[in-house]
Amino acid sequence: MRLDISWQVFVRSARMGLLYVIISLALGIFLTVGLNIGATVGNVVSHNGNAVPLGDILGLLVVPMGALVGLVITTPVYLLFVNDKNAGVLEYLLAVGMDQRDVFMRYMKASIMLSLVAMVPVVLINTAFNAGGLTLTLLGATLALVTGVSDVALVTVLMTSFSSMQRRPTGMNSPAGITLGVVFLIPEFLLLSVLGPTIVWVEGFVAVGLLVAAIVLLLSLEKLIKREKLLP
Repeated sequence: MRLDISWQVFVRSARMGLLYVIISLALGIFLTVGLNIGATVGNVVSHNGNAVPLGDILGLLVVPMGALVGLVITTPVYLLFVNDKNAGVLEYLLAVGMDQRDVFMRYMKASIMLSLVAMVPVVLINTAFNAGGLTLTLLGATLALVTGVSDVALVTVLMTSFSSMQRRPTGMNSPAGITLGVVFLIPEFLLLSVLGPTIVWVEGFVAVGLLVAAIVLLLSLEKLIKREKLLP
């Protein structure tokens, strides 16, 4: 039976990065409330006389915004991974029978658990406002969770893999993790104003693409990352 340290990593990360947790929760609540208040305007008329579903567009911004706060709150996981590598914790995990994939998967699971702390309030608040209609709101909530979890999973695996390949990682790369995750979300931000509510198809493809990429990378870790790379 292999050791599952996901919960311990989750708790230690939350304690280490308590400020990140507070900032993420505050940011998520503030942005979600603000977007839903703006969504109450409903349709607006453009300069050429066409109706623009501004309310629906602002309501669907919860999808990339939810993923964004999920990325911010998981930053302590990257920092903890670096500390554990330098302190020999990862070496101990390998010694008790875990392989590279097991180690990365445990940190990824903890990262996903921590991201839900920020994303679930965002989804609940957005659903409570129900500014874009019940169907669109529930669809947006589902996409926000799936996109956020997929983005967090991929970025966590990428960042921990990158840190493991450094001779003496310092944790200074953690902002790059947030930036990388935002890059994956850029198509949604750019196309939302153009496609309007039909953006849900793009958001769905982005979520599936991120999830598939995370799974493929996770399954390839034993070949990509040698055991020695997890040693101090």
